[in-house]
Amino acid sequence: MWDSEDFYYLHRCLHRIFYYYKKNLEEIKNMDISRMAENTRVLIYCIIKYYELDFLFDECANLKPLAKTRPLETTLVLDTDPLPEDNIYRRMNVAY
Repeated sequence: MWDSEDFYYLHRCLHRIFYYYKKNLEEIKNMDISRMAENTRVLIYCIIKYYELDFLFDECANLKPLAKTRPLETTLVLDTDPLPEDNIYRRMNVAY
């Protein structure tokens, strides 16, 4: 079972991949979203929305299903001192 530290590091890795999406576009297009856990899919969704990369939902066919991502039922804690402002993470029930 993963803990918040594991998810934090996963988030950092995914963050780097999507932040530098131009360099990593082939890797992004080859991600098998269907095999990922719900928490991982929500993290990817949050990163895409946070950086306003919504065009990736259309540009990468494998990411299309993520456009319909819903908030997690149970809060995923990445950081015990989350950002105070309203943002996509908070709306998707991720404490970051």
